[in-house]
Amino acid sequence: MKSIFTGIVIWSLLTSISFAQQSVPTQTVMGTVVDAVTQEPLPGANVVIADSDPLIGTSTDSQGKFQLAKVPLGRHDVKITFLGYQPAIKSAVLVTTGNQTVLNIELHEQVFSSGEVVVTPELEKDKPLNDMAFASSRSFTVEETRRYAGGLDDPGRMATAFAGVTSAGGVQDNALVIRGNTPKSVQWRLEGVEISNPNHFAGLSVAGGGGLTLFSGQVVSNSDFMTGAFPAQYGNALSGVFDINFRSGNPIEREHAAQIGVNGLEIASEGPFNEATYLFNYRYSTLSLLMPLLPTEGGIRYQDLSFKLDLQTENAGRFEFWGLGGLDGQEMMPNRDKEEWEYEAWDRIRSEMNLGVGAVGLSHRILLGEGTYLNSTLAGTVNDTYLDQNRLDEQVELQPNLRIDNRSGSLVAGSYLNHQFGRQHVNRTGLKVHHLFYDLQVQVAPNDEPPLVAYSKGNGSSQLIEAYTQSRFSISPSLTMHGGIHIQWFTLTDELTVEPRAGLEWNLTGKSGISLGYGLHSQMEDLRIYFVRSQNELQNRSLQFAKAHHFVLGYNRSLGENSRLKVELFGQELYDVPVIPDSSYSMLNFVQQWDFNESLVNSGVGQNYGVELTLERFLGDGYYYLFTGTLYNSRYKGGDGQWRNTRFDQGFAANALFGREFMLNDGRNVLGVNTRFSYLGGERHSPVDHVESQAREEVVYDQENAFSQQFDNRFIVDLTITYRINRPGHSSVWALQVKNLLLEKDPSFDYNLKKNSVDLIQEGSPLPLLSYKIEF
Repeated sequence: MKSIFTGIVIWSLLTSISFAQQSVPTQTVMGTVVDAVTQEPLPGANVVIADSDPLIGTSTDSQGKFQLAKVPLGRHDVKITFLGYQPAIKSAVLVTTGNQTVLNIELHEQVFSSGEVVVTPELEKDKPLNDMAFASSRSFTVEETRRYAGGLDDPGRMATAFAGVTSAGGVQDNALVIRGNTPKSVQWRLEGVEISNPNHFAGLSVAGGGGLTLFSGQVVSNSDFMTGAFPAQYGNALSGVFDINFRSGNPIEREHAAQIGVNGLEIASEGPFNEATYLFNYRYSTLSLLMPLLPTEGGIRYQDLSFKLDLQTENAGRFEFWGLGGLDGQEMMPNRDKEEWEYEAWDRIRSEMNLGVGAVGLSHRILLGEGTYLNSTLAGTVNDTYLDQNRLDEQVELQPNLRIDNRSGSLVAGSYLNHQFGRQHVNRTGLKVHHLFYDLQVQVAPNDEPPLVAYSKGNGSSQLIEAYTQSRFSISPSLTMHGGIHIQWFTLTDELTVEPRAGLEWNLTGKSGISLGYGLHSQMEDLRIYFVRSQNELQNRSLQFAKAHHFVLGYNRSLGENSRLKVELFGQELYDVPVIPDSSYSMLNFVQQWDFNESLVNSGVGQNYGVELTLERFLGDGYYYLFTGTLYNSRYKGGDGQWRNTRFDQGFAANALFGREFMLNDGRNVLGVNTRFSYLGGERHSPVDHVESQAREEVVYDQENAFSQQFDNRFIVDLTITYRINRPGHSSVWALQVKNLLLEKDPSFDYNLKKNSVDLIQEGSPLPLLSYKIEF
């Protein structure tokens, strides 16, 4: 054994010496350059590696493509220029040996006015990819989902570092609270199509959230995140939108990646495929080390698959075939020793659960002439939730307790026409039809006494039809106006809404600007709410959309090449909110309640208002930081007409993120150290009615004083350390991501069967996610 170990050490030293004697390895950087508005390729654009000596540069070909060979490893700024367009800089681009670097670059046409024109490079890393977005919007990179400590490669968890965003469900769930709104009001989109909640164990404890995202960093491209007053293109969302894109595979070489970690196995591959490119990623796990993170107990398993095929033709346009799917399973077993029963959910319940979610689509984009393109999509989505839950009675016999058998989905067909009327006016007009199909059944044993009774039941189909038009007017180089209308019609309730959107961007000095945004937004409820039954009669069949006026005033200032300061004031006036008559109940506080079977009316209102601060330095010279702070108030009026704080009125949230990258051994090795500190107001809760709780042997809350109390403030620390090793032909990455480093607890109430009283439960533990990935 000793001789074997000695041999390994000697071999490792010889390999290291041999590698050190080699010349510094290089890699290829390639990509395309297109017009940001029309998506037309820009032939002849100049692409250079800034500050390279000797200069590394090239020009794009007739299809807007470029290729830079022998680029040294490490971080580089890539500068792109083209006559008549504003120059752009892609900064801190990481070049490694494992994969070629592929960039997709969009240039904005320069709007000229009389007098001297000063052209400066465009370096707005947070600027949304959607040119129609005008307020409360930013883009993010897939690299940030890993680099941001606490992100865990999850766009949802990463977004909680942004101003105005907190989480619901503590460290166990990735559900998002945006400006005091319930997590179910966030919309997820993939390649422009609204999809079901894209998380493993989606919606089990928090509607709109889950334990882990289905999105893998191997396939996600730069994407947009919006927190208010979004453009007319986006409908059926009340608080925020995640607009996710998949990247295309490498068009030149086949590349692969494999990763193993405590959260499972992952493999990915990409490259040319006949005249197209392919990209896919698959993950599988049965490991139990994720249990502190997931909103479930018991044995778990999950898997997911993502893919994209991209075919670019010379005359017929661009075709993209993409998909995303996930399967989850879990079983819980009860304790049959009655004397040891302590908590209902963990000791008396046996359950079997299977969940599935997926989306697949075909997108097509074609240029119809100068300044005009048509984008069309045909897609399908599906969501399947099955839960069979039984409960041990006093005779230690299993009795049916809850059965969920919900299948829903949609067929989506939509197109939009993007046209540029000269340099000052761009318009996007579209139509989208969602054919919704559903077979829903939720059965509950009232008061835990069988038989099961249908609390929600419905099957059939209906349609959600959306139409919109949005224009952007570049009045001058410093002033841009936005205006649009979104219309949606839900055939199930026969409701039609007309929602105006408007915005203004005013560049004051070249380094600072003001933005104004307004939008009227609406959202339908989860389909099972419309089919709630009481005494076998439908209660909410004619329920209308909840609606909200969004108002945003923002100030943005550049503090140098890589830094910026942003302040936003926001206000939201919500109305037509579903509430229970003569009750404090409002859907603005909805988390998850499978046994819900109450009649709702659209008489509730709400208010969210506050101020957000962002101080950010993007990655450059090996480091970055992000400070965000939010002060806000969230109130609602239920069916009894009284104003109260909402469940999600935490009052404040503050985040501080720091990161440092160390380039070692001429860029062959890269060490990244990232930390995050979060200080948050506690989630609100209703007082416990101890007398009624003892009588019913379950937690009963005082609804007359709903959400009048608050848990303690929370301080959460996260850490991410990565170490990349570049070798000829491949790279390997070690990553340690520690969530909740200081053991912050998630508080909740549960009824203790032994003590015959309500306990305050404090759960939570650090979760170290260790992984190893090889790229080749």
